[in-house]
Amino acid sequence: MSGDWRAALKAAVFAFLLSRAVIVLAAAIALALAQQTWPGTPGAPDATIRLFAPDALSALHDRILANDAGWYAGIVRDGYEARPFDAGRQANWAFFPLHPLAWKAAASLGPDLAISGVLLANLLLFFGLFQAHRWAQLLYDTPTANRLVLCIALFPTAYFFSLPWTESLFLALTASSLLAMAQRRWGRATFCNLLASATRPTGILLSALLWWEGRDGRRLPRPRFWLLAILGTAGLLAFMALLHARTGNAFAFSDIQSAWGRDGGSLTKHLRRWLADPLLLAEDWNVRWINNSALLFGLAGTAWLWRSKRRGLALFAFFGIALPWATGTLVSMGRYVATCIPLFLALAHWTRSTNALVGWLVVSACALAGMSACFALGASFAGA
Repeated sequence: MSGDWRAALKAAVFAFLLSRAVIVLAAAIALALAQQTWPGTPGAPDATIRLFAPDALSALHDRILANDAGWYAGIVRDGYEARPFDAGRQANWAFFPLHPLAWKAAASLGPDLAISGVLLANLLLFFGLFQAHRWAQLLYDTPTANRLVLCIALFPTAYFFSLPWTESLFLALTASSLLAMAQRRWGRATFCNLLASATRPTGILLSALLWWEGRDGRRLPRPRFWLLAILGTAGLLAFMALLHARTGNAFAFSDIQSAWGRDGGSLTKHLRRWLADPLLLAEDWNVRWINNSALLFGLAGTAWLWRSKRRGLALFAFFGIALPWATGTLVSMGRYVATCIPLFLALAHWTRSTNALVGWLVVSACALAGMSACFALGASFAGA
């Protein structure tokens, strides 16, 4: 392995354990308090608070399989719906196939569906942090890489990395692809890109980044880089072929988005509403402060990457946030930003001083704890 893999392993272990402890304790305390019958209620006993009570664990189990995880679980059990395309109601065509395939393989080993999904997500998170650290070491140095993985693991929406959603898988594939490209291992990068394009629509951006890195003909002989860039989109193309066979519409994954209200519109409407009423923290499925701040962080990080002459990474980050932004809603923007690893190079740069790093990590960890508690309690905005 190139770079100091021992330093990467140590940093990944620390970031993983610290962040998961914050999430588990916040969720456990929230559920314990929510299930408590307080004194003053007729017939209520004295107040007692017990962490990880059976009822609380059962409630958390149900939360784990809610929202997008429920759609993926349905694909694990029954596959994709086979009927003519219709955007009049929601369908599982919006959800890419690699995550449910990996989840099904994990569940086949014996654990309960929710437990297997959580175990798989945490394993992929750890691997993603390890790979991201190795990549940052190659570009900068070990202290920068240490800050990068801490900032990712303690990001306010990083609890999704422990849930059976696509976040951990996409993080691991992105980190592995970036590392392979930095090492000039183009075949390995292409394979990671192929898998990423079967995980999320934005996975194809890694193939665009590979093309950018090899376009000058010195790093990657022409026309080979064109072939590798195209091969990296094969996961998406295979999914489109499957959707065409099931629905008659190869673009069903995109066209069905309107069933969730993602049909474009003004790019600034949510920011303007936020400025008009900043005391409204969350509404419906949108935690406004975190999603809006995540967008601004993404734009600022993109600008820093561009000024730092990391033009390929800047374009990758920009389009990584622009594609979901163009849907007309900022719901889930915090999740998309959390997996955009290059942005955290900017955050690692901005937190070079000890005071800046400690200040950011305290604020971010508190937000992570709060969001984890809200998710455990079933708040809609924490599950988007």
